Formats: sequence, C-alpha cells, structure tokens
Amino acid sequence: MKSFPKLHLWLLIPFALTLIGFSGYWTGFSEAPLRWHLHGISATAWYLILIIQPWLYHNRPIQIHRKVGMLGIILAGFVTASAIGVIQGNLTQPDQSPLYAVRYSLSLLDFIFITGFLGSVIAAIWNAKNIQVHARWMISTVFWVLSPATTRLSFIPLGMIYQPKEFSDFPFSWVEVLSWNQVLVFFVVLVLMVLDYRKEKKIYLAYALVAIVQLSCIWIVLALKDAPWLISLFNHLFEL
Repeated sequence: MKSFPKLHLWLLIPFALTLIGFSGYWTGFSEAPLRWHLHGISATAWYLILIIQPWLYHNRPIQIHRKVGMLGIILAGFVTASAIGVIQGNLTQPDQSPLYAVRYSLSLLDFIFITGFLGSVIAAIWNAKNIQVHARWMISTVFWVLSPATTRLSFIPLGMIYQPKEFSDFPFSWVEVLSWNQVLVFFVVLVLMVLDYRKEKKIYLAYALVAIVQLSCIWIVLALKDAPWLISLFNHLFEL
C-alpha cells in the first residue's frame, strides 16, 4: 500500500485556515495592488497542486503526478518571486498600521519563511525518488508559510471577544499573537515528528528544520524589533 493515502484531505485544513486568514485579500480583491495579486493567486494555485498531488499519486498513473509536479515547480518560483514584492510593499506600511513599528523585523521573518519554503521545494525535488523523504519536504512547505495566515486568522475571534474600536485597543500586540502562532506551528510539527519516530524510529530533517526555525523566529522578532542595522539592510536591498 502506498504511503499517505489521506494526505490530500489533511492538507485541506491548512488550506482552509490560510484562505480564512487572508480573507481580507479576497474581499478586497479589486482594490489590492498587483504584487498582492501575483502572490495571492500563485500561492493559492500552489496550494491546490499540493493538495491534488497526493491524490494523483494514489489514483492516477505516476506520469500525471510528475507532470503536475513540473507545473508546481514553476508555481513555487512565482510564489517566491512575488513574495519578495510583497515584502517590499510591507516595508512601506503607513504609520497608523499595527505592523508599522516592527515592519522590518516582520519582513525579515517573511524572508526567512519564503526561503525555507523554496528550500523545501528544492529538497523535495532532489529527493523525488525517496517517497518518504520527498513527501515530508513537500508537507513542510505548508508549515513554513502557515503562521502569517493563522496570525491574521487569530484576530477574527480575538476581535469578537475584545471588540476594539482601534487595533491599539487590544491588550496585546501583533508580535505577541504572531509568537503564539509560531509556538502553535512548532507543536503541530513536533507531533508529526513524534508520530514518525514512533512508527519509523526516525526524525526527518524537513520537519526538524521547520520546528527549529519557528521557535528561533520568536526570538528574532522580539529581540531585533526594528534594529537600525536591519532597517539599513532592507532599505539598501530595496532602495527605499
């Protein structure tokens, strides 16, 4: 029996969380800038392929899975390239934005996340003949980019509870909510690692790398904030 027979169903969960988390993009679709469209549409298409691929692997000839995988590689490139444009746009947040005070450190996190995403795609391609390793590298792409979506999603129930007139009325900051979500992603990945170890006595690098970086990013955003050297670095890179 082939591995991961229900993976496509499990992948629907983070896909739904991401769609809801970024619902503001879809509801304001006509007003969104081009860089958001390039990233939002390519990322959605990538997610759909990620969901479809396990189903194709189990239910269709392997040649179809490989052909769709080639399309996925192209989309992954679009997702990465468009993310750079989004990062640049985020650096020009208006001063009334809740992200303004930490826009540089959050942009550094976004850069780390999209680098991890692309690295996992490349590692998955490199290990295409090892299904167990290949699949976990592909699954890990979800967790690299999940916390930005779940952080936004968290503010939906929090908004219902606190009903703030302004974002500043929340008793916590964006960074604090992001940190909670980083911990959440870490624990989900940790569960996957424990399940693998119980079944195979093995820890996969794809998951371990995500787990380590997710916790490290909490320190990065809390300790660095918008350090002068970080501001200078990003201003130089994007010629701001």
